[in-house]
Amino acid sequence: MQMRDEFEGKVVIVTGSGQGLGKAIATAFAKEGAKVVIADFNAEAGEATAKELKELSGEALFVKTDVTSQDSVNAMVQTTLDTYKGIDVLVNNAGRTGFHQGNPLTQTDETDWDTAFKVNLRGTFFCTKAVYNLFKDQGHGKIINIASQAGKYGDGSLPHYSASKAGILNLTQSTAKELAPFNINVNAVCPGYIFTPMWHGLKDYAASMGMTTHEFFSAYCKKTVPMQREQYPEDIANAVMFFASEAARNITSQAINVDGGTREH
Repeated sequence: MQMRDEFEGKVVIVTGSGQGLGKAIATAFAKEGAKVVIADFNAEAGEATAKELKELSGEALFVKTDVTSQDSVNAMVQTTLDTYKGIDVLVNNAGRTGFHQGNPLTQTDETDWDTAFKVNLRGTFFCTKAVYNLFKDQGHGKIINIASQAGKYGDGSLPHYSASKAGILNLTQSTAKELAPFNINVNAVCPGYIFTPMWHGLKDYAASMGMTTHEFFSAYCKKTVPMQREQYPEDIANAVMFFASEAARNITSQAINVDGGTREH
């Protein structure tokens, strides 16, 4: 997707972008000339990604960020403003799941539940809150939340993750309505099945079935995705960039699936 005229010089924050899906999103923006802020808790991965992106766009900044802390998020936003003097796009991508499967629900413990809600939902809330007044005052801004198809229909194997992503969809709708009069768009992207580091948390479950994590993932996609293939981080990045572009200026409060036809709505 070529959008250099759209994002040249724009300031884009992508949370959880040191690796995986977030890195792909950050890279896509950098390729189109954006100044990208890598907001991640993993300093080693974040620094490495920032170095790579500087070679693409000349401008990238790593800020160590704990999205479960409002103070940490506020500090990241302030560092961004001190460095680049503005913010145009926020991508709430940081996400976690627990280490236990559900189905039955009793296998999911409170650590799994708390981790999913603290990172996924509270993190999205804190980051949105941190740019809320800034975007209102400047009269423009794009917020794209990474939710999940599991947030729309619930996944019995990941009840904690599904519930947190459903919360993100609801938060997307409520903030979109509030911010629409100020020329601010808030939308969500619901990825299908992508092999990111998060899947490694299921290695014990995969092993119990006699498979490696990637073998389990591939078999799962073949069985459940109508197009019979996994989705790639670049597929999600393209949808995010569309929502961040002027082509989507009259689209807000929406959640688009990028899932190979797994869900109809």
